[in-house]
Amino acid sequence: MAQNNAQFAYARGLLVEQKVARYLQSKGLILVTQNFSAKCGEIDLVMRDKATWVFVEVKYRKKGSHGTALEQFTAQKRRKLTAAIYVFMAKYNLNPNHVEHRIDLVAIDGNKARWLTSI
Repeated sequence: MAQNNAQFAYARGLLVEQKVARYLQSKGLILVTQNFSAKCGEIDLVMRDKATWVFVEVKYRKKGSHGTALEQFTAQKRRKLTAAIYVFMAKYNLNPNHVEHRIDLVAIDGNKARWLTSI
């Protein structure tokens, strides 16, 4: 039963990320890849906004009983995301000192979404 719940949550997470990717694409961003994984962490969406690389974290909470989606983006999660970004950039020969990049967060609580840029 717990495995089924985990599988459902994972599938729901992928669906939410796909919807977010489509939304951001409608705003002019270009999807590069989804779910980039490194030993240190994962990047939900890697996108381009003109010349800027955008690393998007998607947080979704169906209900607020365990906190908001924004609250789920903790300092520890940010450290893991930042480490994964450096792995991504190294893998694709992107020097973070010379390549414009930012971290965006899309926080979804129920059916209300907030897109926070350059967090």
